[in-house]
Amino acid sequence: MLDKNLKGTHHKLLYYRPRPTGAQEIKVRVVGDSEQPYIKKEMEKIYILEEEIKRFTLDKHGQPIPYVDGHMTIISNYIWDYWGHFFSAEGVALYGHLKRYCYGDKDYCWPDLNLISQKMNKSRNTVKKILANLEKYGFVLVFNVQNADKNNMEESPLFKVRKKVPFLPLDLYEQLPNDLKLDHDRYMQGIVEQFDQILQLDPAVDYGEIYEDVISKGEVVRKPKSSMELEQELRNKVKFLEKQITDQDRAVWNLVLATLEKKLSSPSFVTWFKNSFCIKKGLVYTVYSPNNFASEWLKSRYDKLIRDTLNQVEAKFERIEYDYISYQRKNENGT
Repeated sequence: MLDKNLKGTHHKLLYYRPRPTGAQEIKVRVVGDSEQPYIKKEMEKIYILEEEIKRFTLDKHGQPIPYVDGHMTIISNYIWDYWGHFFSAEGVALYGHLKRYCYGDKDYCWPDLNLISQKMNKSRNTVKKILANLEKYGFVLVFNVQNADKNNMEESPLFKVRKKVPFLPLDLYEQLPNDLKLDHDRYMQGIVEQFDQILQLDPAVDYGEIYEDVISKGEVVRKPKSSMELEQELRNKVKFLEKQITDQDRAVWNLVLATLEKKLSSPSFVTWFKNSFCIKKGLVYTVYSPNNFASEWLKSRYDKLIRDTLNQVEAKFERIEYDYISYQRKNENGT
């Protein structure tokens, strides 16, 4: 009987590496109803004996890192095999970066997120998006940190990290591709046989509610905004809306104003509709006024008239919303 091959079977396996020959071939592919020629590199197969592959090792190249106790991070294969489908490879990598700092009984850490971004070769914003995904599935929760002894200076965040890997909830298991689902079934069967117990996947956990429960135990502190900050917010909002509004929006609202001007008294029209405009997103029109008082007045007193007029001009919308682009200045007594 033949000895087992490197894959552990008794088949005779041939091992090879493909290599470009330097020549090119003209191939033809069908795109739609037409044939398109393209150039393909000619490849050759180089077969290597199994004994040569056994003798070959990558470990003799480069200086090996000496083993140091505590310099290894253990991550369950269940993370790689099943949770990774939802985390993405980047999510698994970020989880590993955070977990490495949670040694012993610690389930929290405060590494430099910029440094982790460089290690992953990702931008800080990308790492934050990956972090949000880990939060979604209950593997990490981020707490921002201020130093009260240093005038509330912002420090690196604190990361609460899950250390015990849970089974996929039932709804996520159902979202696995068929091959991965079958692989998960085999894994679960192995667990059942090894530990002699019946396992059932739990329903999904709403981590949003869990996080809200944590937040509900905190104290809300809102820093009042200065007039300069409010005015900057206003300028930013105006710039944003200027990019959103289209020529069609302007044309529609000009027709609406022209109709309303004929139906209302001149003082009412000028008071409530001067400097107003609208922006359509999908099937929703948002009517903007220069201040909150005018916006509330349009919503409470003129909504039906605006709706009827818009229906005459542009029938393809479902609802109207109201907003404003200014803010209410506080008077001298702070109210």
